[in-house]
Amino acid sequence: MALWIQISLFTFSLISGNMDLIDYPDTPSKSTRSVRLYSGYATHRPLMAIISYGDIRPEYHGTGIYGLDMSQKVLSNWKGYPIDWSLRLGMIHHKENGYQANHNQVNGLIMAHYRTQYNGFPIRLFIGEGLSYSQQIPYVEGRETRRLSDERDSQLMNYINIGFDFNLGDMFQNPSLTPITIGFADYHRSGIYKKIKLFNKTQGGGNFITMFFEYNF
Repeated sequence: MALWIQISLFTFSLISGNMDLIDYPDTPSKSTRSVRLYSGYATHRPLMAIISYGDIRPEYHGTGIYGLDMSQKVLSNWKGYPIDWSLRLGMIHHKENGYQANHNQVNGLIMAHYRTQYNGFPIRLFIGEGLSYSQQIPYVEGRETRRLSDERDSQLMNYINIGFDFNLGDMFQNPSLTPITIGFADYHRSGIYKKIKLFNKTQGGGNFITMFFEYNF
């Protein structure tokens, strides 16, 4: 994930023409609600490979997603740490590239944002955990779960969303842009290694690499 952060900050530093990344306004911490718009593509890389060394190569079937999340902050500066907790509800539309019908998916999760710095630049790291229900089994995910689970799959799965973001006010030294964040995240649906009856005792799952814009208010 450090590789993603480094590339993202370097790219936006070039766009803004600003390489001095110290003493910018802080990332949005007073906002209580947000709306996130995102899109992404399927990858065959496991979650730990994505996090550990930034392997985000696309899966060869070329399937993708578009999504909308809405969140409500429920706790700020948890136990004195720069950690904010929020509840999040999202809708995803799967584009299956002709391999099966396109379909929708809903996600509900609780998310923790950790406000920190990377090379002197304020960013937020986040991880969310919850449940996901899909109208159909996403094509790439279904190929994986059925291969590992004696042809079983599940519309209801565990859901993880992990990534980072930073706000445009910090990047461009413009306070009016502070409510807008841009970031990258990995969407991960899985059955938790055949341990959960609720997920039809499936193993494996699906990952999508996503880029998003989020408005905090």
